[in-house]
Amino acid sequence: MNNSSKDDVFTINLNIISSILFILASMVSLALTFDEKGNLIKGKKYFTNKQSLNISFYNRIVILIAVLMSLYAGYKNYKSEINNTSAKYRSGLLLSTSFLSLIGSLIILYVAYLNRKEQSLTVSDVENPLI
Repeated sequence: MNNSSKDDVFTINLNIISSILFILASMVSLALTFDEKGNLIKGKKYFTNKQSLNISFYNRIVILIAVLMSLYAGYKNYKSEINNTSAKYRSGLLLSTSFLSLIGSLIILYVAYLNRKEQSLTVSDVENPLI
């Protein structure tokens, strides 16, 4: 296997891992959302507000890690493309999108940090934070 193939396999593995992290983060967000819905409808919660804030905060850290992995994979794809081709242009667009996702995930993490610090739980704290 040549060096280019190893890089391609590495990039694909990175994409797989980041996709799995996004799926797990979605499941955690879904559990928090159902918990909040149960609280509103039946007055019954499985998590305390503090637990929900902590889970949400750490879940958003996982999302940030997944976004960083996607950004790195996009960068590797961009660097591997031949200059002045449409594939390089498309890879550049995808890399830009990943960078914007990074900015969004940092903002979401900061808001989760502030809410956790203030012990303030709102509906936005448990909704799906995926970008």
